[in-house]
Amino acid sequence: KVPYPRDHHFDSYKGHLGIYGFTVKSLRNFCMLEPAPLEDIEKLEQLRALYHGYEVAMTEVTTESFGIDTMEDLEKAIKHHKL
Repeated sequence: KVPYPRDHHFDSYKGHLGIYGFTVKSLRNFCMLEPAPLEDIEKLEQLRALYHGYEVAMTEVTTESFGIDTMEDLEKAIKHHKL
């Protein structure tokens, strides 16, 4: 969606799937960082990491996904991926 080209039509759009991994120390450090200006606007915490010079790895995923926000979601993910 950003940047948004108002004069062009696109046949496909990409979504965002965020999976974050931290060591205990790096998570504590991350939580102490001031939020980035764009993080407050876009509500994307990975922008805080980029703003403060952290590296963020990305990859393209071509399969559908689902959120893991509850214990039931976690159990579903474990069963789905046979972890």
